[in-house]
Amino acid sequence: MPFYHFRQTYRDLQRVRQILNTLIKYGFGYVVERLDLQGYIPLGKRLFRISKRESVPKNAAEQFKLVLEELGPTFIKFGQILSLRRDILSEDFIKELEKLQDDVPPFPAEHSLQEILSQLGKPIEKLFASFDKKPLAAASIGQVHKAKLFDGRDVVVKIQRPGIRETVETDLNILMNLARLLEKYMPEARLYDPIGMVEEFAKSIRRELDFRIEGRSADRFREIFKGSKTVYVPEVIWELSGMRVITIEYAVGKKVTEVGGDIQYRHNLAKNFNESYLIQIFEYGFFHADPHPGNIFILDDGRICFHDFGIMGYLDDEMADNLSGLFLAFMDKDIGRMMDVYLAIGILTGDVNTKALKRDIRDFLERYYGIPLKEFSFAEFTEGLISIGRRYQIKAPTELLMFGKTFMTVESIVRILDPEFNLVENIRPYTQVLLRKKLFDPSRIYRDLMKIGMEISSILRTLPHDLHNIVRHLKEGRIEIDVKHDKLEDLERHIDKASNRLSFSLVIAAIIVGSSIIMQTQISPLMLGFPIIGVIGYLVAGFLGLWLVWAILRSGRL
Repeated sequence: MPFYHFRQTYRDLQRVRQILNTLIKYGFGYVVERLDLQGYIPLGKRLFRISKRESVPKNAAEQFKLVLEELGPTFIKFGQILSLRRDILSEDFIKELEKLQDDVPPFPAEHSLQEILSQLGKPIEKLFASFDKKPLAAASIGQVHKAKLFDGRDVVVKIQRPGIRETVETDLNILMNLARLLEKYMPEARLYDPIGMVEEFAKSIRRELDFRIEGRSADRFREIFKGSKTVYVPEVIWELSGMRVITIEYAVGKKVTEVGGDIQYRHNLAKNFNESYLIQIFEYGFFHADPHPGNIFILDDGRICFHDFGIMGYLDDEMADNLSGLFLAFMDKDIGRMMDVYLAIGILTGDVNTKALKRDIRDFLERYYGIPLKEFSFAEFTEGLISIGRRYQIKAPTELLMFGKTFMTVESIVRILDPEFNLVENIRPYTQVLLRKKLFDPSRIYRDLMKIGMEISSILRTLPHDLHNIVRHLKEGRIEIDVKHDKLEDLERHIDKASNRLSFSLVIAAIIVGSSIIMQTQISPLMLGFPIIGVIGYLVAGFLGLWLVWAILRSGRL
Protein backbone atom coordinates (compact mmCIF):
# COMPACT_ATOMS: atom_id res chain seq x y z
CA MET A 1 0.00 0.00 0.00
CA PRO A 2 1.52 3.33 -1.01
CA PHE A 3 2.52 5.70 1.77
CA TYR A 4 0.24 8.48 0.51
CA HIS A 5 -2.70 6.83 2.29
CA PHE A 6 -1.41 8.43 5.49
CA ARG A 7 -0.23 11.94 6.27
CA GLN A 8 3.38 12.54 5.43
CA THR A 9 4.61 14.17 8.65
CA TYR A 10 7.32 12.30 10.50
CA ARG A 11 5.13 12.12 13.63
CA ASP A 12 2.26 10.52 11.74
CA LEU A 13 4.48 7.93 10.06
CA GLN A 14 6.06 7.05 13.39
CA ARG A 15 2.59 6.60 14.89
CA VAL A 16 1.53 4.37 11.98
CA ARG A 17 4.59 2.19 12.54
CA GLN A 18 3.86 2.02 16.28
CA ILE A 19 0.28 0.89 15.61
CA LEU A 20 1.34 -1.77 13.09
CA ASN A 21 4.13 -3.06 15.33
CA THR A 22 1.66 -3.34 18.22
CA LEU A 23 -0.77 -5.32 16.03
CA ILE A 24 2.04 -7.67 15.06
CA LYS A 25 3.22 -7.98 18.67
CA TYR A 26 -0.18 -9.29 19.80
CA GLY A 27 -0.75 -11.73 16.95
CA PHE A 28 -2.54 -9.59 14.35
CA GLY A 29 0.28 -9.61 11.80
CA TYR A 30 -2.03 -11.28 9.29
CA VAL A 31 -4.18 -8.12 9.34
CA VAL A 32 -1.12 -6.00 8.49
CA GLU A 33 -0.41 -8.33 5.56
CA ARG A 34 -3.98 -8.36 4.28
CA LEU A 35 -4.09 -4.56 4.38
CA ASP A 36 -0.79 -4.56 2.44
CA LEU A 37 0.90 -2.30 4.99
CA GLN A 38 4.18 -4.20 5.34
CA GLY A 39 5.97 -1.29 3.68
CA TYR A 40 5.65 0.70 6.89
CA ILE A 41 7.54 -1.94 8.89
CA PRO A 42 11.38 -1.75 8.87
CA LEU A 43 12.88 -4.62 6.88
CA GLY A 44 14.42 -6.43 9.86
CA LYS A 45 11.18 -6.46 11.84
CA ARG A 46 9.22 -7.34 8.72
CA LEU A 47 11.26 -10.51 8.18
CA PHE A 48 10.91 -11.88 11.69
CA ARG A 49 7.79 -10.41 13.33
CA ILE A 50 4.86 -10.64 10.89
CA SER A 51 2.86 -13.72 11.79
CA LYS A 52 2.43 -16.60 9.35
CA ARG A 53 -1.10 -17.24 10.55
CA GLU A 54 -4.08 -16.71 8.27
CA SER A 55 -6.61 -16.53 11.13
CA VAL A 56 -7.14 -14.61 14.35
CA PRO A 57 -5.30 -15.70 17.51
CA LYS A 58 -7.17 -18.06 19.87
CA ASN A 59 -7.55 -15.41 22.55
CA ALA A 60 -8.24 -12.63 20.04
CA ALA A 61 -10.55 -10.63 22.33
CA GLU A 62 -7.99 -10.38 25.13
CA GLN A 63 -5.18 -9.63 22.69
CA PHE A 64 -7.24 -6.91 21.02
CA LYS A 65 -7.85 -5.28 24.41
CA LEU A 66 -4.08 -5.31 25.06
CA VAL A 67 -3.48 -3.65 21.67
CA LEU A 68 -5.86 -0.81 22.55
CA GLU A 69 -4.37 -0.35 26.03
CA GLU A 70 -0.84 -0.13 24.67
CA LEU A 71 -1.79 2.38 21.97
CA GLY A 72 -3.08 4.87 24.52
CA PRO A 73 -6.01 7.24 25.21
CA THR A 74 -7.61 7.53 21.75
CA PHE A 75 -7.66 3.78 21.24
CA ILE A 76 -8.89 3.11 24.78
CA LYS A 77 -11.78 5.51 24.15
CA PHE A 78 -12.42 3.76 20.81
CA GLY A 79 -12.55 0.41 22.61
CA GLN A 80 -15.04 1.80 25.12
CA ILE A 81 -17.28 2.91 22.24
CA LEU A 82 -16.88 -0.51 20.61
CA SER A 83 -18.02 -2.14 23.87
CA LEU A 84 -21.50 -0.78 23.08
CA ARG A 85 -21.68 -2.76 19.84
CA ARG A 86 -23.39 -5.89 21.06
CA ASP A 87 -25.20 -6.00 17.72
CA ILE A 88 -22.02 -6.90 15.82
CA LEU A 89 -19.37 -8.04 18.32
CA SER A 90 -19.31 -11.36 20.17
CA GLU A 91 -19.74 -11.45 23.93
CA ASP A 92 -16.06 -12.37 24.38
CA PHE A 93 -15.01 -9.09 22.79
CA ILE A 94 -17.63 -7.09 24.69
CA LYS A 95 -16.48 -8.45 28.06
CA GLU A 96 -12.82 -7.67 27.31
CA LEU A 97 -13.54 -4.18 25.98
CA GLU A 98 -15.62 -3.37 29.06
CA LYS A 99 -12.46 -3.92 31.13
CA LEU A 100 -10.69 -1.01 29.44
CA GLN A 101 -9.89 1.62 32.05
CA ASP A 102 -9.36 5.28 31.28
CA ASP A 103 -6.59 5.41 33.88
CA VAL A 104 -3.51 7.53 33.19
CA PRO A 105 -1.04 9.37 35.45
CA PRO A 106 -1.71 13.07 36.19
CA PHE A 107 0.20 15.76 34.34
CA PRO A 108 2.23 18.44 36.19
CA ALA A 109 0.31 21.25 37.91
CA GLU A 110 2.33 23.81 35.92
CA HIS A 111 0.48 22.70 32.77
CA SER A 112 -2.84 23.18 34.57
CA LEU A 113 -1.95 26.71 35.62
CA GLN A 114 -0.74 27.57 32.11
CA GLU A 115 -3.93 26.21 30.54
CA ILE A 116 -6.10 28.25 32.94
CA LEU A 117 -4.13 31.40 32.08
CA SER A 118 -4.40 30.66 28.35
CA GLN A 119 -8.16 29.95 28.46
CA LEU A 120 -9.39 32.45 31.05
CA GLY A 121 -6.85 35.22 30.57
CA LYS A 122 -5.91 35.57 34.24
CA PRO A 123 -3.63 33.73 36.69
CA ILE A 124 -5.30 31.45 39.24
CA GLU A 125 -4.77 33.84 42.18
CA LYS A 126 -7.11 36.35 40.49
CA LEU A 127 -9.72 33.70 39.63
CA PHE A 128 -9.87 31.51 42.74
CA ALA A 129 -9.54 32.16 46.46
CA SER A 130 -7.63 28.86 46.66
CA PHE A 131 -6.56 26.19 44.17
CA ASP A 132 -5.32 22.71 45.09
CA LYS A 133 -2.44 21.85 42.74
CA LYS A 134 -2.75 18.16 43.55
CA PRO A 135 -5.45 16.72 41.22
CA LEU A 136 -8.47 14.90 42.61
CA ALA A 137 -8.53 12.56 39.60
CA ALA A 138 -6.85 12.15 36.20
CA ALA A 139 -8.08 10.67 32.93
CA SER A 140 -6.97 10.59 29.31
CA ILE A 141 -8.87 13.75 28.31
CA GLY A 142 -8.08 15.85 31.38
CA GLN A 143 -7.75 16.04 35.13
CA VAL A 144 -9.72 17.63 37.96
CA HIS A 145 -8.52 20.03 40.67
CA LYS A 146 -10.43 21.24 43.69
CA ALA A 147 -10.69 25.02 44.23
CA LYS A 148 -12.65 27.66 46.15
CA LEU A 149 -14.31 30.77 44.75
CA PHE A 150 -14.08 34.21 46.37
CA ASP A 151 -17.74 33.89 47.42
CA GLY A 152 -16.84 30.79 49.46
CA ARG A 153 -18.27 28.11 47.16
CA ASP A 154 -16.25 24.94 46.60
CA VAL A 155 -15.76 24.01 42.95
CA VAL A 156 -13.89 21.49 40.80
CA VAL A 157 -11.88 22.63 37.78
CA LYS A 158 -11.51 20.19 34.90
CA ILE A 159 -8.50 20.97 32.68
CA GLN A 160 -7.71 19.39 29.33
CA ARG A 161 -4.55 17.29 29.03
CA PRO A 162 -1.77 19.12 27.10
CA GLY A 163 -1.42 17.97 23.49
CA ILE A 164 -4.40 15.59 23.68
CA ARG A 165 -6.26 17.32 20.85
CA GLU A 166 -3.34 16.92 18.40
CA THR A 167 -2.83 13.30 19.48
CA VAL A 168 -6.51 12.51 18.98
CA GLU A 169 -6.63 14.12 15.52
CA THR A 170 -3.53 12.17 14.42
CA ASP A 171 -5.02 8.90 15.65
CA LEU A 172 -8.43 9.64 14.10
CA ASN A 173 -6.78 10.21 10.71
CA ILE A 174 -4.93 6.89 11.01
CA LEU A 175 -8.05 5.05 12.22
CA MET A 176 -10.10 6.37 9.30
CA ASN A 177 -7.49 5.27 6.76
CA LEU A 178 -7.25 1.85 8.40
CA ALA A 179 -11.07 1.58 8.27
CA ARG A 180 -11.02 2.35 4.52
CA LEU A 181 -8.35 -0.30 3.97
CA LEU A 182 -10.37 -2.83 5.99
CA GLU A 183 -13.39 -2.27 3.76
CA LYS A 184 -11.24 -2.52 0.63
CA TYR A 185 -9.07 -5.52 1.43
CA MET A 186 -11.14 -7.46 3.99
CA PRO A 187 -14.69 -7.75 2.58
CA GLU A 188 -15.86 -9.70 5.64
CA ALA A 189 -15.22 -6.55 7.71
CA ARG A 190 -17.87 -4.57 5.80
CA LEU A 191 -20.59 -6.16 7.92
CA TYR A 192 -19.17 -4.23 10.88
CA ASP A 193 -19.13 -0.91 8.98
CA PRO A 194 -15.62 0.14 10.13
CA ILE A 195 -15.84 3.56 8.45
CA GLY A 196 -19.18 4.26 10.17
CA MET A 197 -17.72 3.15 13.49
CA VAL A 198 -14.76 5.53 13.20
CA GLU A 199 -17.00 8.41 12.09
CA GLU A 200 -19.28 7.86 15.08
CA PHE A 201 -16.29 7.65 17.41
CA ALA A 202 -14.76 10.82 15.91
CA LYS A 203 -17.97 12.77 16.63
CA SER A 204 -18.10 11.43 20.16
CA ILE A 205 -14.50 12.16 21.16
CA ARG A 206 -14.48 15.61 19.52
CA ARG A 207 -17.54 16.47 21.59
CA GLU A 208 -15.66 15.36 24.70
CA LEU A 209 -12.73 17.60 23.77
CA ASP A 210 -14.97 20.69 23.81
CA PHE A 211 -15.80 21.29 27.47
CA ARG A 212 -18.39 23.91 26.46
CA ILE A 213 -20.59 21.08 25.13
CA GLU A 214 -20.28 19.28 28.46
CA GLY A 215 -21.26 22.51 30.22
CA ARG A 216 -24.35 22.99 28.06
CA SER A 217 -25.34 19.36 28.69
CA ALA A 218 -25.02 19.96 32.44
CA ASP A 219 -27.19 23.08 32.15
CA ARG A 220 -29.87 21.19 30.23
CA PHE A 221 -29.75 18.34 32.75
CA ARG A 222 -30.01 20.84 35.59
CA GLU A 223 -33.09 22.40 33.96
CA ILE A 224 -34.78 18.97 33.67
CA PHE A 225 -34.47 18.41 37.42
CA LYS A 226 -34.99 22.01 38.49
CA GLY A 227 -36.85 22.00 41.79
CA SER A 228 -36.55 18.21 42.16
CA LYS A 229 -36.56 16.86 45.72
CA THR A 230 -34.74 13.67 44.69
CA VAL A 231 -32.09 14.75 42.14
CA TYR A 232 -29.42 17.46 42.31
CA VAL A 233 -27.27 18.70 39.41
CA PRO A 234 -24.20 20.91 40.15
CA GLU A 235 -24.06 24.36 38.57
CA VAL A 236 -21.55 25.25 35.83
CA ILE A 237 -19.57 28.43 36.58
CA TRP A 238 -19.49 29.81 33.04
CA GLU A 239 -17.31 32.84 33.75
CA LEU A 240 -14.55 30.37 34.72
CA SER A 241 -15.09 27.94 31.83
CA GLY A 242 -14.06 27.62 28.19
CA MET A 243 -13.26 25.05 25.51
CA ARG A 244 -10.44 23.41 27.49
CA VAL A 245 -11.35 24.39 31.07
CA ILE A 246 -14.65 23.91 32.88
CA THR A 247 -15.49 24.87 36.46
CA ILE A 248 -18.41 23.17 38.22
CA GLU A 249 -19.86 23.41 41.71
CA TYR A 250 -18.41 20.78 44.06
CA ALA A 251 -21.16 18.73 45.68
CA VAL A 252 -19.93 16.53 48.53
CA GLY A 253 -21.52 13.13 49.04
CA LYS A 254 -21.00 9.38 49.20
CA LYS A 255 -20.63 7.14 46.19
CA VAL A 256 -23.91 5.39 45.43
CA THR A 257 -22.26 2.02 46.06
CA GLU A 258 -21.06 3.08 49.54
CA VAL A 259 -24.40 4.21 50.95
CA GLY A 260 -25.64 2.66 54.21
CA GLY A 261 -28.99 3.07 55.90
CA ASP A 262 -31.99 0.81 56.56
CA ILE A 263 -33.88 -1.24 53.94
CA GLN A 264 -36.59 1.38 53.39
CA TYR A 265 -34.06 4.18 52.86
CA ARG A 266 -32.14 2.13 50.29
CA HIS A 267 -35.38 1.08 48.59
CA ASN A 268 -36.39 4.74 48.20
CA LEU A 269 -32.98 5.58 46.76
CA ALA A 270 -33.28 2.74 44.24
CA LYS A 271 -36.79 3.89 43.26
CA ASN A 272 -35.72 7.54 42.89
CA PHE A 273 -32.64 6.61 40.87
CA ASN A 274 -34.61 4.35 38.53
CA GLU A 275 -37.38 6.93 38.08
CA SER A 276 -34.83 9.66 37.35
CA TYR A 277 -33.75 7.61 34.33
CA LEU A 278 -37.32 6.97 33.21
CA ILE A 279 -37.79 10.76 33.17
CA GLN A 280 -34.53 11.32 31.28
CA ILE A 281 -35.16 8.62 28.68
CA PHE A 282 -38.88 8.57 28.02
CA GLU A 283 -39.87 12.19 28.71
CA TYR A 284 -36.87 14.13 27.47
CA GLY A 285 -34.90 11.67 25.32
CA PHE A 286 -31.74 13.04 26.91
CA PHE A 287 -29.89 11.00 29.49
CA HIS A 288 -26.64 10.67 31.40
CA ALA A 289 -24.92 7.83 29.50
CA ASP A 290 -22.04 7.18 31.90
CA PRO A 291 -23.70 6.39 35.25
CA HIS A 292 -20.88 4.37 36.79
CA PRO A 293 -20.57 4.65 40.60
CA GLY A 294 -17.81 7.27 40.33
CA ASN A 295 -20.28 9.67 38.69
CA ILE A 296 -23.26 9.12 41.03
CA PHE A 297 -23.20 10.45 44.60
CA ILE A 298 -25.77 10.58 47.39
CA LEU A 299 -25.82 13.92 49.23
CA ASP A 300 -26.42 14.23 52.99
CA ASP A 301 -30.06 15.19 52.39
CA GLY A 302 -30.64 12.00 50.34
CA ARG A 303 -30.70 13.61 46.90
CA ILE A 304 -28.96 11.85 44.01
CA CYS A 305 -26.16 13.98 42.55
CA PHE A 306 -24.94 13.42 38.97
CA HIS A 307 -21.40 14.32 37.86
CA ASP A 308 -19.49 14.34 34.54
CA PHE A 309 -21.70 15.20 31.58
CA GLY A 310 -19.14 14.45 28.87
CA ILE A 311 -21.07 11.44 27.53
CA MET A 312 -24.80 11.97 27.01
CA GLY A 313 -27.39 9.85 25.20
CA TYR A 314 -30.11 11.14 22.89
CA LEU A 315 -33.40 9.55 21.79
CA ASP A 316 -35.87 11.15 19.41
CA ASP A 317 -39.63 10.82 19.99
CA GLU A 318 -39.92 7.90 17.59
CA MET A 319 -37.16 5.89 19.28
CA ALA A 320 -38.57 6.60 22.77
CA ASP A 321 -42.05 5.49 21.60
CA ASN A 322 -40.59 2.32 20.05
CA LEU A 323 -38.78 1.44 23.27
CA SER A 324 -41.96 1.91 25.26
CA GLY A 325 -43.88 -0.17 22.73
CA LEU A 326 -41.25 -2.92 22.79
CA PHE A 327 -41.43 -3.21 26.56
CA LEU A 328 -45.24 -3.21 26.68
CA ALA A 329 -45.43 -5.79 23.87
CA PHE A 330 -43.16 -8.04 25.92
CA MET A 331 -45.34 -7.59 29.01
CA ASP A 332 -48.48 -8.36 26.95
CA LYS A 333 -46.79 -11.40 25.32
CA ASP A 334 -47.62 -9.91 21.90
CA ILE A 335 -44.87 -11.46 19.77
CA GLY A 336 -46.19 -10.07 16.48
CA ARG A 337 -46.19 -6.47 17.75
CA MET A 338 -42.86 -6.98 19.43
CA MET A 339 -41.28 -8.20 16.19
CA ASP A 340 -42.73 -5.24 14.26
CA VAL A 341 -41.25 -2.79 16.76
CA TYR A 342 -37.98 -4.70 16.86
CA LEU A 343 -37.55 -4.51 13.09
CA ALA A 344 -38.58 -0.83 13.09
CA ILE A 345 -35.85 -0.02 15.62
CA GLY A 346 -33.07 -1.92 13.85
CA ILE A 347 -31.43 -1.37 10.48
CA LEU A 348 -31.62 -4.36 8.18
CA THR A 349 -28.31 -5.15 6.42
CA GLY A 350 -29.50 -8.21 4.50
CA ASP A 351 -32.53 -10.32 3.64
CA VAL A 352 -34.28 -11.26 6.86
CA ASN A 353 -36.06 -14.57 7.27
CA THR A 354 -38.99 -13.14 9.22
CA LYS A 355 -40.44 -16.60 9.90
CA ALA A 356 -37.21 -17.80 11.52
CA LEU A 357 -36.78 -14.49 13.34
CA LYS A 358 -40.29 -14.70 14.77
CA ARG A 359 -39.59 -18.26 15.93
CA ASP A 360 -36.34 -17.23 17.64
CA ILE A 361 -38.00 -14.26 19.36
CA ARG A 362 -40.82 -16.53 20.59
CA ASP A 363 -38.29 -19.06 21.94
CA PHE A 364 -36.37 -16.26 23.60
CA LEU A 365 -39.46 -14.80 25.28
CA GLU A 366 -40.59 -18.19 26.57
CA ARG A 367 -37.67 -18.09 29.04
CA TYR A 368 -39.07 -15.00 30.76
CA TYR A 369 -42.79 -15.64 30.99
CA GLY A 370 -42.57 -18.05 33.90
CA ILE A 371 -40.20 -16.14 36.18
CA PRO A 372 -41.28 -13.68 38.92
CA LEU A 373 -41.15 -10.09 37.77
CA LYS A 374 -38.71 -9.09 40.49
CA GLU A 375 -36.19 -11.59 39.06
CA PHE A 376 -36.44 -10.12 35.57
CA SER A 377 -33.11 -8.70 34.33
CA PHE A 378 -33.42 -5.85 31.87
CA ALA A 379 -29.70 -6.21 31.08
CA GLU A 380 -30.05 -9.88 30.19
CA PHE A 381 -33.23 -9.21 28.19
CA THR A 382 -31.61 -6.44 26.14
CA GLU A 383 -28.46 -8.48 25.57
CA GLY A 384 -30.55 -11.41 24.32
CA LEU A 385 -32.52 -9.28 21.86
CA ILE A 386 -29.36 -7.71 20.46
CA SER A 387 -27.79 -11.16 20.15
CA ILE A 388 -30.76 -12.34 18.06
CA GLY A 389 -30.40 -9.25 15.88
CA ARG A 390 -26.70 -10.03 15.32
CA ARG A 391 -27.60 -13.47 13.92
CA TYR A 392 -30.03 -11.88 11.44
CA GLN A 393 -27.76 -8.94 10.55
CA ILE A 394 -30.08 -6.42 12.19
CA LYS A 395 -27.86 -3.48 13.04
CA ALA A 396 -28.99 -1.50 16.05
CA PRO A 397 -28.68 2.33 15.98
CA THR A 398 -25.95 3.75 18.20
CA GLU A 399 -28.45 5.61 20.40
CA LEU A 400 -30.29 2.34 21.11
CA LEU A 401 -27.04 0.58 22.02
CA MET A 402 -26.09 3.45 24.32
CA PHE A 403 -29.51 3.26 25.94
CA GLY A 404 -29.08 -0.49 26.47
CA LYS A 405 -25.61 -0.16 27.96
CA THR A 406 -26.74 2.72 30.21
CA PHE A 407 -29.77 0.90 31.53
CA MET A 408 -27.69 -2.18 32.26
CA THR A 409 -25.56 0.00 34.55
CA VAL A 410 -28.67 1.58 36.06
CA GLU A 411 -30.03 -1.88 36.82
CA SER A 412 -26.80 -2.97 38.48
CA ILE A 413 -26.79 0.13 40.73
CA VAL A 414 -30.46 -0.39 41.61
CA ARG A 415 -29.73 -4.02 42.56
CA ILE A 416 -26.83 -2.89 44.77
CA LEU A 417 -29.10 -0.43 46.60
CA ASP A 418 -32.01 -2.86 46.91
CA PRO A 419 -31.58 -6.48 45.70
CA GLU A 420 -35.36 -7.03 46.02
CA PHE A 421 -36.32 -4.02 43.90
CA ASN A 422 -38.90 -4.94 41.21
CA LEU A 423 -37.70 -3.12 38.13
CA VAL A 424 -40.58 -4.25 35.89
CA GLU A 425 -43.34 -3.12 38.23
CA ASN A 426 -41.63 0.27 38.44
CA ILE A 427 -41.31 0.68 34.67
CA ARG A 428 -44.60 -0.64 33.31
CA PRO A 429 -47.06 1.89 34.78
CA TYR A 430 -44.70 4.69 33.89
CA THR A 431 -44.50 3.70 30.20
CA GLN A 432 -48.27 3.16 30.00
CA VAL A 433 -49.03 6.61 31.40
CA LEU A 434 -46.38 8.18 29.20
CA LEU A 435 -47.71 6.56 26.02
CA ARG A 436 -51.25 7.73 26.78
CA LYS A 437 -49.95 11.21 27.53
CA LYS A 438 -48.04 11.36 24.25
CA LEU A 439 -50.89 9.83 22.26
CA PHE A 440 -53.33 12.56 23.27
CA ASP A 441 -50.89 15.44 23.65
CA PRO A 442 -52.21 18.24 21.36
CA SER A 443 -48.75 19.77 20.86
CA ARG A 444 -47.33 16.36 19.89
CA ILE A 445 -50.20 15.72 17.45
CA TYR A 446 -49.69 19.19 15.95
CA ARG A 447 -45.93 18.62 15.53
CA ASP A 448 -46.50 15.24 13.87
CA LEU A 449 -49.08 16.66 11.46
CA MET A 450 -46.80 19.57 10.59
CA LYS A 451 -43.91 17.19 9.93
CA ILE A 452 -46.03 14.96 7.69
CA GLY A 453 -47.40 18.00 5.85
CA MET A 454 -43.91 19.41 5.21
CA GLU A 455 -42.66 16.04 3.91
CA ILE A 456 -45.63 15.68 1.53
CA SER A 457 -45.19 19.28 0.41
CA SER A 458 -41.49 18.70 -0.30
CA ILE A 459 -42.25 15.56 -2.36
CA LEU A 460 -44.97 17.27 -4.42
CA ARG A 461 -42.79 20.33 -5.00
CA THR A 462 -39.82 18.36 -6.36
CA LEU A 463 -41.77 15.58 -8.15
CA PRO A 464 -42.29 17.40 -11.53
CA HIS A 465 -38.62 18.38 -11.66
CA ASP A 466 -37.48 14.83 -10.83
CA LEU A 467 -39.78 13.29 -13.47
CA HIS A 468 -38.57 15.82 -16.04
CA ASN A 469 -34.93 14.88 -15.35
CA ILE A 470 -35.68 11.16 -15.69
CA VAL A 471 -37.45 11.62 -19.05
CA ARG A 472 -34.65 13.90 -20.34
CA HIS A 473 -31.95 11.41 -19.36
CA LEU A 474 -33.90 8.61 -21.06
CA LYS A 475 -34.12 10.62 -24.28
CA GLU A 476 -30.42 11.43 -24.19
CA GLY A 477 -29.44 7.88 -23.30
CA ARG A 478 -27.70 9.02 -20.12
CA ILE A 479 -29.34 6.70 -17.61
CA GLU A 480 -26.56 5.13 -15.55
CA ILE A 481 -26.72 1.74 -13.85
CA ASP A 482 -24.35 1.03 -10.97
CA VAL A 483 -23.10 -2.55 -10.97
CA LYS A 484 -21.86 -3.78 -7.63
CA HIS A 485 -18.95 -6.19 -7.75
CA ASP A 486 -17.80 -8.24 -4.82
CA LYS A 487 -14.32 -9.50 -3.97
CA LEU A 488 -12.69 -8.07 -7.09
CA GLU A 489 -10.42 -6.16 -4.73
CA ASP A 490 -8.85 -9.48 -3.72
CA LEU A 491 -8.21 -10.33 -7.37
CA GLU A 492 -6.64 -6.91 -7.90
CA ARG A 493 -4.43 -7.41 -4.86
CA HIS A 494 -3.27 -10.87 -5.99
CA ILE A 495 -2.50 -9.59 -9.50
CA ASP A 496 -0.59 -6.67 -7.99
CA LYS A 497 1.42 -9.02 -5.76
CA ALA A 498 2.17 -11.39 -8.66
CA SER A 499 3.35 -8.54 -10.90
CA ASN A 500 5.56 -7.20 -8.09
CA ARG A 501 7.17 -10.62 -7.67
CA LEU A 502 7.71 -10.90 -11.42
CA SER A 503 9.33 -7.46 -11.53
CA PHE A 504 11.47 -8.38 -8.52
CA SER A 505 12.60 -11.58 -10.29
CA LEU A 506 13.56 -9.63 -13.41
CA VAL A 507 15.65 -7.23 -11.29
CA ILE A 508 17.45 -10.19 -9.66
CA ALA A 509 18.06 -11.76 -13.06
CA ALA A 510 19.42 -8.47 -14.40
CA ILE A 511 21.82 -8.18 -11.45
CA ILE A 512 23.06 -11.74 -12.03
CA VAL A 513 23.57 -11.15 -15.77
CA GLY A 514 25.34 -7.84 -15.14
CA SER A 515 27.55 -9.35 -12.47
CA SER A 516 28.45 -12.27 -14.78
CA ILE A 517 29.55 -9.86 -17.52
CA ILE A 518 31.68 -7.92 -15.01
CA MET A 519 33.26 -11.16 -13.80
CA GLN A 520 34.32 -11.98 -17.39
CA THR A 521 35.86 -8.53 -18.04
CA GLN A 522 38.14 -8.61 -14.97
CA ILE A 523 37.34 -4.96 -14.11
CA SER A 524 39.43 -3.76 -11.15
CA PRO A 525 39.54 -3.58 -8.20
CA LEU A 526 40.11 -7.31 -7.80
CA MET A 527 39.91 -9.57 -4.75
CA LEU A 528 41.38 -13.05 -4.97
CA GLY A 529 41.43 -12.58 -8.75
CA PHE A 530 37.73 -11.69 -9.03
CA PRO A 531 36.19 -8.22 -9.66
CA ILE A 532 34.78 -6.86 -6.36
CA ILE A 533 31.78 -5.24 -8.10
CA GLY A 534 30.80 -8.59 -9.63
CA VAL A 535 31.10 -10.37 -6.28
CA ILE A 536 28.93 -7.72 -4.61
CA GLY A 537 26.37 -8.11 -7.39
CA TYR A 538 26.20 -11.87 -6.81
CA LEU A 539 25.80 -11.38 -3.06
CA VAL A 540 22.99 -8.84 -3.50
CA ALA A 541 21.24 -11.08 -6.03
CA GLY A 542 21.58 -14.06 -3.70
CA PHE A 543 20.13 -12.16 -0.73
CA LEU A 544 17.20 -10.82 -2.79
CA GLY A 545 16.59 -14.26 -4.25
CA LEU A 546 16.45 -15.88 -0.81
CA TRP A 547 14.09 -13.13 0.39
CA LEU A 548 11.77 -13.75 -2.59
CA VAL A 549 11.78 -17.53 -1.97
CA TRP A 550 11.06 -16.94 1.74
CA ALA A 551 8.13 -14.65 0.88
CA ILE A 552 6.67 -17.22 -1.53
CA LEU A 553 7.06 -20.09 0.96
CA ARG A 554 5.54 -18.01 3.77
CA SER A 555 2.49 -17.23 1.64
CA GLY A 556 1.92 -20.97 1.18
CA ARG A 557 1.61 -20.59 -2.59
CA LEU A 558 4.43 -22.15 -4.67
